[in-house]
Amino acid sequence: MHSFHEIVEADQDGDVFYDSTDYQTEELQQLLKEAAEYKSKGNTLFAQAEYKKAIEEYENALMTCPASQNKERAVYFGNIAACHLKLEAYKDARDMCTQSLQLDPHYLKALLRRAQANEKLGTSSALSDALTDYQKLSAMATDTYTLQACKRAQQTLPSRIQQKAEQEKEEMMSKLKDLGNTLLGKFGLSTDNFQFTPDAKGGYSMNFVNK
Repeated sequence: MHSFHEIVEADQDGDVFYDSTDYQTEELQQLLKEAAEYKSKGNTLFAQAEYKKAIEEYENALMTCPASQNKERAVYFGNIAACHLKLEAYKDARDMCTQSLQLDPHYLKALLRRAQANEKLGTSSALSDALTDYQKLSAMATDTYTLQACKRAQQTLPSRIQQKAEQEKEEMMSKLKDLGNTLLGKFGLSTDNFQFTPDAKGGYSMNFVNK
């Protein structure tokens, strides 16, 4: 198992992304302030390893923050993802990162967390998605840690993807063989009566063998 340090810390800065051209009403500013307060509570709980409670506060921030404020909402989704990573709920972490990136495609923390979540999920498909995200990060990130993580991933993931794909193919063939034996057994046959030969397209051709 490849271990690596996960960047899962919640955003701790106090920025609320105020912009006088966007926030014209006191009501909007009040909503943003309340959302930021929920985020601050979530950050405190995160630092105390109270990840489920932190998720509740970040969700409160999302419910309070106006739907038009993409950058703030992207951070809240990203922080929920950070909690799920800590809880080892990797599918939930991946999904939260995807929602974050839909709001802000350049939010690099969410992109890194999604890559980490997919790498932890470990299927060939998830590993391929992780590699894609690391490749994107390598072209966008500037900090040393992220660039090193991208370099490591691009060196190690291709072989892991290939190995996992072969393993999954073998598992699928085994399940198909079991199913085939169940069905063919009704006719006094088994999959041993059939020869499977790999073809050039990556599939298999089947020939009957009289035994």
